[in-house]
Amino acid sequence: MASEPSSRASGTGGVAFAALVGAALLGATFAGDGSDVHGILPVGGAAVVLVAASLVAVAFRRLPALQAARAGALLVWSLALLVAWTGVTVSWSIVADRSWDAFNRGLVYVAFLGLGLVLAAVGRERAARLCAGLLAAVIGVTLAWALTTKALPSLIADERIGRLNEPVDHWNALALLADVAIVLGLWLGSSPLHRRAVRVSGALLTYIATLALLMTLSRTGIAVGAGVVALWLVLSSERLRSGLLLVASAGPALAVGGWTFTRPALTDDLQERADRISDGRIFGAAALVGAMLVVVLVGLAIGRSLSDTAGRRLGRALLVGAIVLVLAAVAGASVAAADAVSSDRRCSEVVNDPSRLGSLDVGNRLCWWGEAWDVFAHHAPEGAGAGTFETARKRFRPNAETVLQPHNVALQQLADGGVVAFGLFVLAVLAGISVCVCALRRLSGSERAAAVALVTAPAAYLAFALVDYNWDFIAVTAPAMVALGVLAGSGREPRIGRRRPVLGVGIVLLAAVVLVSFSFPRLADRAERRSTSALVTGNFERAQDDADWAHFFNPISADPLFARARVAEAQRLPEKAEKAYIDAVELQPDNPLTWYTLGIFEFDVRDNRCAAYRFLNNSYTLDPKGNQWVPGGPLDVSRDAVNHGACAPGS
Repeated sequence: MASEPSSRASGTGGVAFAALVGAALLGATFAGDGSDVHGILPVGGAAVVLVAASLVAVAFRRLPALQAARAGALLVWSLALLVAWTGVTVSWSIVADRSWDAFNRGLVYVAFLGLGLVLAAVGRERAARLCAGLLAAVIGVTLAWALTTKALPSLIADERIGRLNEPVDHWNALALLADVAIVLGLWLGSSPLHRRAVRVSGALLTYIATLALLMTLSRTGIAVGAGVVALWLVLSSERLRSGLLLVASAGPALAVGGWTFTRPALTDDLQERADRISDGRIFGAAALVGAMLVVVLVGLAIGRSLSDTAGRRLGRALLVGAIVLVLAAVAGASVAAADAVSSDRRCSEVVNDPSRLGSLDVGNRLCWWGEAWDVFAHHAPEGAGAGTFETARKRFRPNAETVLQPHNVALQQLADGGVVAFGLFVLAVLAGISVCVCALRRLSGSERAAAVALVTAPAAYLAFALVDYNWDFIAVTAPAMVALGVLAGSGREPRIGRRRPVLGVGIVLLAAVVLVSFSFPRLADRAERRSTSALVTGNFERAQDDADWAHFFNPISADPLFARARVAEAQRLPEKAEKAYIDAVELQPDNPLTWYTLGIFEFDVRDNRCAAYRFLNNSYTLDPKGNQWVPGGPLDVSRDAVNHGACAPGS
């Protein structure tokens, strides 16, 4: 009979596994590909392989198995069912290939939740501290890189974007990470049990996170940051030390960040490269000076004790400051709500420069939320299909602006997956809240302090989910899932179960199927690109072969059919090209792009004004505000031809 692993071995294994999870999370932030899907295979594949290997080790009694509580089990099952339902929506989705991508992204999230659960079992009595430490390291590296790209703009490909967004490709996503890092820094820096170097590192993390948050120009990020700091102060036992550390760390960050707001080259879009480089150097120097000031302030303060009277005075001052900030936030939110309701700029975008921080206009989000409801109502009760909001909203959008998601994850689930997806998402949220509450009640001492810091990750994520589309970003959802997994298992005694080789084999097979699901859409993309390249060089046979492979790997996508049609057009085979375009329409009849592409083919190649009008008009019905509809364009010309008898018998 296998013996229980020693405490020392367990600790070593926990650190090693935490390092592997940290590497996977670093991949999520640096290679997650923003809200796009190309990060699913490398990042999600690594997570799936790691969690599958862990579960196989559990099946063969090499790792302990976690005894999940009811809240943790409910979280796992609700998330798994939500992802499964996302896959089911492929069968009726208006853009089925996007639903497949959404399903694959959901599987990535399940894998990261699994990694958190395994870390809780392996880390045992120090799981929460291990997780909080690795999140602090991962997010710290991410934010440090982000600030470095502002100091050295040549490090990134697109230097024209003013708001800080590297390496996650979205400023609000980066702001979410910064919010979590602020509290992780307070946890590291305020605990008297941590060594001096660790406490100074925590102060530096809070400084870096505050500065990065300011440079994202994210109004939501600033509001949520204040909220999670307040949550930490309420739940933590180190309120006074945390408050003082926050002042010492955030003060220099506010000074440096305030200076950047006066430099358009650092905050505005489309600035001259020379100005970006020049101001970037000054920013880098100022940021380093601010960091050194934080080190000095915190280093001098560590070890010094306050009298009871001084402590009470400082505590009251910090409390008053916190109350003022909360009241200001509540007043600002009230004004914003009133402004949005009464504003005539209901669907207008807010400018991307520091002046946006003084704007309370949220009318654009109200517009997108209304569109999400319109999409659901049009496709009730099952929804339009996961990941299809960008296409489904075109029937209802008031202008030609492209919006990927409604900027509210609950409404996103409702529009995409209908009432079932909405209900499962709400259930997962309630389960996640229960997991956090139970963890805080169950843990004590240093583990509870780390758990409080971890709770801010899903709390900040949920707050952002009300006004943003962070569900599409692996970079921010993966850390939240790992944190939830650890919170679900921390403080529960794992056990070594009996050997289950059949289960181990089943896990390997399931992981292989998941990796195939991740791989096929990417293989289809590559084959389609090869087809286009071969077509340019005149290699029609190779172009056709690659287009066929693209269709094999992703038969529910219209893009391979478009590739087939382009090859047929180049070969001067209009009947064959027409069939490919018709196949695309039949595959995705609610997609305005398939109708438009077929209509343009009939207009340009077949010179069939009657057919062109019919197909283009169908596209117009699905997307009446698109930029493609210009006066005197193909639709107008075809309509005039029809009005003059182009569709008459014998014409």
